[in-house]
Amino acid sequence: MRRIFGDLHIHIGSAGGRPVKITASRRMDLHTILFIDAPKKGLEMVGVVDAGSPLVLAEIEGMLNEGRLKELPGGGLQALNGVLLIPGCELETREGVHVIIYLPTLEGLKKYGQYMKKRIKNLTLSTQKAQASVADIMNLTVLLDGIFCPAHAFTPHKGIYGALTERLSILLGREAATIKALELGLSADTDMADRIGETRGFTFLSNSDAHSSPNIGREYNLFRMNDKSFTELRYALENRHERRVMANYGMDPRLGKYHRSYCNDCDLIVEDSPPVQACPACGGHHMVTGVLDRVMAIRDYDEPQHPIGRPPYHYRVPLKELPGLGPKNLNKLIAVFGDEIKIAEEASLDDIARISNPETAAMIGLMRLGRLEIIPGGGGRYGKVKKHNRHE
Repeated sequence: MRRIFGDLHIHIGSAGGRPVKITASRRMDLHTILFIDAPKKGLEMVGVVDAGSPLVLAEIEGMLNEGRLKELPGGGLQALNGVLLIPGCELETREGVHVIIYLPTLEGLKKYGQYMKKRIKNLTLSTQKAQASVADIMNLTVLLDGIFCPAHAFTPHKGIYGALTERLSILLGREAATIKALELGLSADTDMADRIGETRGFTFLSNSDAHSSPNIGREYNLFRMNDKSFTELRYALENRHERRVMANYGMDPRLGKYHRSYCNDCDLIVEDSPPVQACPACGGHHMVTGVLDRVMAIRDYDEPQHPIGRPPYHYRVPLKELPGLGPKNLNKLIAVFGDEIKIAEEASLDDIARISNPETAAMIGLMRLGRLEIIPGGGGRYGKVKKHNRHE
């Protein structure tokens, strides 16, 4: 079995000189993600969730014709450098929530386009609203032999728990049990999600939802797979044949921009015990409900109830967000250790101190222990690592 790091939610900014994901950097293209960003981050598997755009599909076909990509017998596409591309399609359902379909083949992507061309006004742009329900998309996923995954499930904007329903079983009935993967999102972690009983049957994913190259790999997963292919990914998400997700590496939820509730009138991120549904300052309800507040409002348990075998969740901070670790120092570390995941997970702190400085080594050591002090985020503003961590 192999240990493979993967980030399965990355956006394309442009393809063929035209925009794909409007809010993503135009420098985010397929070649850059596969051949520059993924190796720099230490990722062997990436999920590009805009592959349903005809512009991206055309680039994939071009790379296949040029030999820079090849389709694998087990599904998925392998780049010349060995990085596995998992094609995905993120869209907004009729109910107003974001979901992802991961598809194994080029043929499946084309059939997805045929289905969606009458249901999405502009298929070239990513994450557009479709005239199709969550149940419709789940059915389409089965027909295309894909993998269905609710995206950033707990966020107040477009998350299936955060914006639509308290339970997937209420929305979908018995069909909810067919869902195998659930993306936590940047403002949630395993402890929060496992306060809801029905999540016991889901494999959690921590993905970056990157809209720019520096944010690729800010969250990632460690998979145990026999080889790199779509079939092996499916086995891992379904915990079959000894394949599994071994660990989630994600931002401390307090760093997420929707972690706590926020009053639009007072420009206030609440600090009171959750759930907070009215502003403690003005008493108003013009609030954006935070992920922690939403989870605590709909929870089944006061404490998380982890199913047997639930992978550990390790708190990580993107290296570029660590106070005092600037681009020059980070590039020095990458030149020695090879990639960012090796720096974050494997490199000796003594070596990091020697190559960079003792303060950076201390920060990375505290991060590995989950002991960095955080200023919580909310209302669309990310949290921050307190600078005085550098001196501890």
